[in-house]
Amino acid sequence: MQTVKAIASIALLLILFVSAIAQEQVTVQALLNEGKKYDGKQVVLVGIVRDLKEKVSRKGNPYYTFKIGEGKQTVNIFSYGKATVKEGDKVRVTGKFMVEKRVAYATYRNEIDVTKGKVEVLTPVPTEKEKDSSAGKK
Repeated sequence: MQTVKAIASIALLLILFVSAIAQEQVTVQALLNEGKKYDGKQVVLVGIVRDLKEKVSRKGNPYYTFKIGEGKQTVNIFSYGKATVKEGDKVRVTGKFMVEKRVAYATYRNEIDVTKGKVEVLTPVPTEKEKDSSAGKK
């Protein structure tokens, strides 16, 4: 019985190790310059939320998109559901990168789909109330 537990423990550690390796943290530049290397793979990207849009599909499913990057050098982020981030938040996204994704008649380029991944807020943008209170302390 202890042998089975030991083998199960080793297998679990191996799975955790492999999944940690599979999620490589990358930069916007790396994704744009070496997209084929990351195409179809799980990636981790850290950046500031820009151009956040919340929408509802024709089928009635809520989804949101935003960009990470500077100027024209951006990567698009997509997920179904309601946005858990705000414009200006610093976030870590984990998801599947696609150089090109076709949906019906639309084509999307340089996109990370975080529907099965996650979006973590690292540094939230201050609320108006927090801005006002910090301005009063100066």
